[in-house]
Amino acid sequence: MRLAEVGPTKAVIYQDKQGDLAERRDAAEVARLLPLLRLDGSQALLDVGCGTGRWSRRLAPRLARYHGVDATEGLLEHARVQHLGDKHCRFSLLRADQLSAAALGESGFDRFLCAGICMYLNDAQVSSLFAAIAEVSAPRALLLLREPIAVDERLTLVGHYSNELEHDYHAVYRSVPELLALIGPTLLAAGYRLVDQGDVYAEDALNNRAETRQCWFVLERA
Repeated sequence: MRLAEVGPTKAVIYQDKQGDLAERRDAAEVARLLPLLRLDGSQALLDVGCGTGRWSRRLAPRLARYHGVDATEGLLEHARVQHLGDKHCRFSLLRADQLSAAALGESGFDRFLCAGICMYLNDAQVSSLFAAIAEVSAPRALLLLREPIAVDERLTLVGHYSNELEHDYHAVYRSVPELLALIGPTLLAAGYRLVDQGDVYAEDALNNRAETRQCWFVLERA
């Protein structure tokens, strides 16, 4: 299993052949994005694609309620073990496009983190995810979306062999207008608005890709 071979950070950042790049990207991402969530200990957060718990260990101490979901059982179990005894933490084995209040067993979240998930979903699945977030949102809520964005135009990889992963994978890198087009009929229609956006990494060396760049978007419902 990749997690056992490379560790929990490289297992989800996929830079194990690049020295300490995964760790440096992780530190830079957390430093840039964590303040954007504006946590004071009273929030309930849904972490979509929580993976190994890379974010949960930073978020859980700052929250009243944490719920992480992921589609990979091995990664999810690693995250769950880190929070044994944390009664305010829950984890669910769910695909991003399967989210609903019924599937989660709860709703009323006022914070959401979706980091690197939409790239693995087709457009219909992304729309389903955004609609589900709207469904389980509290009246006042904030969504932090972090995605690799196509620099020029949509880039779709099907059965692409990755030297880093050592196997084929599928991904969709959307342009900013394409991503916003999916947000409009779902999140914006439910009262969210885009309030800020930017690049995750200040250093070009951390981005490590010519065709894509890591971007963040903050949407709020008030």
